[in-house]
Amino acid sequence: MKTSIAFAICTALLAGCSFIARDTETYKQDTRKLLETKNSDIVACYDAALAASPAQSGNVVVTFTVEKKTGAVTNVNADPNQSTAPDGLQQCVVKALEGLTLPEPDRRQGDATFTWSFNAAGGAPAATEPAA
Repeated sequence: MKTSIAFAICTALLAGCSFIARDTETYKQDTRKLLETKNSDIVACYDAALAASPAQSGNVVVTFTVEKKTGAVTNVNADPNQSTAPDGLQQCVVKALEGLTLPEPDRRQGDATFTWSFNAAGGAPAATEPAA
């Protein structure tokens, strides 16, 4: 009887802690969807930059980690070697992404790089992955 109860408890605990294992493309798509939830904040960053200087443009290349098992987006940083937008815009984008969490965590850690291109003549900025 004790063995059956212990087995039932272990089974229930393991079922409550299940994590998915995405393939690379699904991981990218799910991460992109998560980033898109911050589009209005990113646009607000650019609007503020344009108000300060109407000719603002450039790229913000952001790197971050999606923690396995929690889905938390951590270590969000603008890459100073690849970003060409003004520093204030870079930091605003980074701040907009902090605190995000992938709704369904993965068994694996995800290391990501996304780029936002800002151009006063273009449309709203959107995150893109670098070409492989």
